[in-house]
Amino acid sequence: MNIKAFLNTFSNTVRTLPIVIIYVTEGCNLKCLTCSYRDAMPGELTLNEIKKLAGELAGFGLKHIVYSGGEPLLRRDFKEICGVFKSYGVKQTLLTNGLLLEKKYETLSEYFHEIVISLDGAKAETHNRIRGLNSFDLILKGMEKVVKQKDKSQVISIRSVLQKQNFRELPDFIEMAKSVNVNRISFLAADVTSDAFGREHGVGTAVQDSNIVPDKNETAEFRQIIKELTGDYKEEFENRFISESPQKLMKIVEYYEALNGSNKFPVNYCNAPMMSAVITSTGNVHPCYFLPSIGNIRRNPITELINFPSIKETRKKVKSFEMERCKTCVCTLNVNARAALAGRF
Repeated sequence: MNIKAFLNTFSNTVRTLPIVIIYVTEGCNLKCLTCSYRDAMPGELTLNEIKKLAGELAGFGLKHIVYSGGEPLLRRDFKEICGVFKSYGVKQTLLTNGLLLEKKYETLSEYFHEIVISLDGAKAETHNRIRGLNSFDLILKGMEKVVKQKDKSQVISIRSVLQKQNFRELPDFIEMAKSVNVNRISFLAADVTSDAFGREHGVGTAVQDSNIVPDKNETAEFRQIIKELTGDYKEEFENRFISESPQKLMKIVEYYEALNGSNKFPVNYCNAPMMSAVITSTGNVHPCYFLPSIGNIRRNPITELINFPSIKETRKKVKSFEMERCKTCVCTLNVNARAALAGRF
């Protein structure tokens, strides 16, 4: 039992930090329309700084480290970083665009409980247009290699951001995921309301919202596609091959309808700041992907930062649903008290 994590769900003070998302680099080898990460940031955390951080996090109850970015596989000492966290026995998840999977999987496979591969099109033309590079075939080749070589306990999943240019391919995404024998597929809406994903640095250029957000006629079409999915893929919903329920998928439509002024933003139940933190490649600590930084690990230990008065106030507002940023959020983490007590992270 994890009593400390259980108490986190009721308090504005965290007694343990079971989940951490770390950007090992903010450099990326793609040019996605919905993201502005391009080059690595000056002064990214060194291996020694990450070793120190890992020790502090382990002492504070870390259970699950998630590597994000940017593209983590671009970091030259990434294997060493994974080895550091392996020494503390924590679960490790890789979020990757998949472009380097074929090349690097064999030397890194031992570290990951799950590899989440991001695809923005079920067809090469769609994916390549959104990602800004002819990458689909290479990513698919790497994915097929990973599925064939993976350990039985390792989970390989696909994550797709549904938006104006690809929502009609929703059934094709599911069929494609089944054809390559991944363990599951999940879907998100495109964030267009925050400064996340490199936009706060003014790096790269994401396209205008009108090229991402479906219009009113398109959201109506989107709704119908999901309704049809409910019957066509009943088994895939029930066995969680599709991670989201039909109701949760419909919230993606509601989000876009809200952006078009024809609906309210769906209510998000989230306790990310109580259970997790996001650490950028230069050491800034955020309560989640979308909320402002509360400090930097180069100035204060993570165990001190995580309970600064400002973050306690943020947790209070998140719980009472007062945060404006939370009202338009596309991504939520909600670890309930029972899951926290059981240590399901």
